[in-house]
Amino acid sequence: MVIVLPFAGSVKEYIAASLRQGIPLALPDDCPNPDCRASGTLIRWGTYERRAATEQVDYRIRIQRLRCKSCGRTHSLLPDFLHPHRHFVLALLYRIVALYLIEGWSWENLTSKLPGTSPARSTIREWVGSFAYGAGQLLLDALLRNLLALAPDTEMSTPPVHHFQRIKDPRKRRLLENAYSFWLSAEALYAQVKTRQPRLHFRASDFFSFLLHWLQSQSLPPRLYWSSALPGTPTTPF
Repeated sequence: MVIVLPFAGSVKEYIAASLRQGIPLALPDDCPNPDCRASGTLIRWGTYERRAATEQVDYRIRIQRLRCKSCGRTHSLLPDFLHPHRHFVLALLYRIVALYLIEGWSWENLTSKLPGTSPARSTIREWVGSFAYGAGQLLLDALLRNLLALAPDTEMSTPPVHHFQRIKDPRKRRLLENAYSFWLSAEALYAQVKTRQPRLHFRASDFFSFLLHWLQSQSLPPRLYWSSALPGTPTTPF
């Protein structure tokens, strides 16, 4: 099971800290296995290597693996500049989805104006599609429930999004519209959490990091990007 933890630094700073002092992430107090939840039973259980690609550099970093002495399950500590099962850093995933979903950029604009080392158009399309499925199909209801529990008077209506009219497939268009609603509701959720935790601060590029932490706090998988084509992806909302 992936445990997302905050890391206030860049990929390079994470690598430098890992070489200097070991993986710079503290062990959680409790086992995240919902059938266990034992306290003080997590131990370090080796590391493994994974990619952390930015627009300029494809880094290799070490990820800490843990084992629970109570239930025997293994877990991994993921710094929150990454997304589970995605090689590119979360800030770039955020930027691509924001430009397409919120700003209305076309595929041509995205691929022509991003640096030459950026992902291929097919990769970018997969990112947008998997975010639309995750946010628009699986996570929207859970987000709205949580938002309304915090602020029952929140306005739920979403303004029409004209750039989605270019999408011919009605199912894809509906998922994108729902993902747009998810985004606006997630911003409202952040505002509500911020009033209760004044010291909480995320930059715009860290918005998805906030959402990963929120999902984890709700005992939901900390994933925003879900590919409907892969086995094991849920088909019904959480």
